[in-house]
Amino acid sequence: MKSKHHTLDVELFERWGSTYERSWMQQHLFDPVHSAVLHQAASRFKPASVLDIGCGSGRLLRKVHDYWPEARLSGVDPAHKMLEVARQLTPEARFSMGSGEALPLEDASVDLAFSTISFHHWRDQAAGVREVARVLRPGGSFLLADFTLPTWLAWLLPRVHSAAQMRMLFEQAGLDVQAQPGPVARFVRITIGTKIADD
Repeated sequence: MKSKHHTLDVELFERWGSTYERSWMQQHLFDPVHSAVLHQAASRFKPASVLDIGCGSGRLLRKVHDYWPEARLSGVDPAHKMLEVARQLTPEARFSMGSGEALPLEDASVDLAFSTISFHHWRDQAAGVREVARVLRPGGSFLLADFTLPTWLAWLLPRVHSAAQMRMLFEQAGLDVQAQPGPVARFVRITIGTKIADD
């Protein structure tokens, strides 16, 4: 059952879909965060398949295509209007409606997954990280960039975590945390986790 919070978030992004690409936040928040996650990824990975969860209008995937033009690109978002724009602007990627908690992908089908400034909208964050781990291949990695708070403040906003809480969510899902660089854009930290290969 969807929570009221989740429903309101999706409705907001449905209304925002047609103007999202022109939002002031693209230049001042999303672009710096995208640059940071791509810098971290490019120094570590050469993926054959890339997934963006909460892909919005496909902005990050267009940048991913510049880094890895041969990679198979997928985007997932719960807002239909966002996906309409993404399909128009990003023909090199395949887009599907879905959420972090219910990814429409097969098990072990993704080398590299991103989530940038969408995690605080996820209805069940722990389940979402487990779902990302499900679709990652053994040795595949997840780069999650979202707002963080110091541990002593994290209780104020239950969907915004400290670095330690984020590490725990990853580890509980079977992801080995490689690094947590940041902050980016002042309040954003990246958590990089790799799916532990089966013995």
